[in-house]
Amino acid sequence: MHPSERIKHIKEITKELSKEEWALLDLTLKQFSLPWSDQWGGDKESYIIEMLSTANDEPLLELAKHLGLASQLEAPNEPEFWSGGEARVFLSHLAKNKIETSELRDELKSYGMTAFVAHEDIEPTKQWQTEIESALSTMDALVALLAPGFKESNWCDQEVGVAIGRQLPIIAVRQGLDPYGFIGKYQALQGKGRNSKQLAKAIFELFAPMPVIGPKITTSLVQLLSESYSFERSKTLIEHIKESKYLNSKHIAAMKDAVKNNSQVYGSWGVPEQIKVLAESIES
Repeated sequence: MHPSERIKHIKEITKELSKEEWALLDLTLKQFSLPWSDQWGGDKESYIIEMLSTANDEPLLELAKHLGLASQLEAPNEPEFWSGGEARVFLSHLAKNKIETSELRDELKSYGMTAFVAHEDIEPTKQWQTEIESALSTMDALVALLAPGFKESNWCDQEVGVAIGRQLPIIAVRQGLDPYGFIGKYQALQGKGRNSKQLAKAIFELFAPMPVIGPKITTSLVQLLSESYSFERSKTLIEHIKESKYLNSKHIAAMKDAVKNNSQVYGSWGVPEQIKVLAESIES
């Protein structure tokens, strides 16, 4: 479990458990095989935080689920199919559209987003439903590729339902089917007539300003710039970065380091100058 997730769960569990009497509080900790002590002289909140601070991820998460503070889909360990700290996008699609969906996934990577495509991203030896649930519980956003048959698919509808329940950003892409039901209130794109490259750009432009996923996209783009392998890629990435509302001093520092240490950044015409302008706007 990521440290930020642990902190979130510990805070929420502490708030909820501190409402109980000492005896029930300790009983709850014991039932979930969590640390407890009968030698405590402080207040309940400090006690709970102390007991949970060294707890293993699995019982900690199970207690959070028991108290209704965590999704039943949430897993204690980070799935291996996501790439680093990139923004995580679940592509909900029909199996018959798997080729186009895979192409879209590849294009989204250049915009700092790693996308989950079930038919390729699940290892054959693993239970596919478990892996899909893991992706749904750890995604940052969902793109629903609405082709004829999507509405009749129980899996696609459930995938969208998880995103709605988690209150995550959703983009509906019309690929022969209009948004329907709860999907109808979310931002929609026309997919017909657009290739994967054009569609990825449109998805980026919608997701980038959103506070839930925009900061992660920005961080990913800055990292991609730091690792840029060509002058042209550096130029493309700086254009994407300039669109972000979430640039901060850490991003600026990373880009300045890229100018110093990556020849494909400092040698790319106009890129160092644009980084300088961005730095002045953030640091002023």
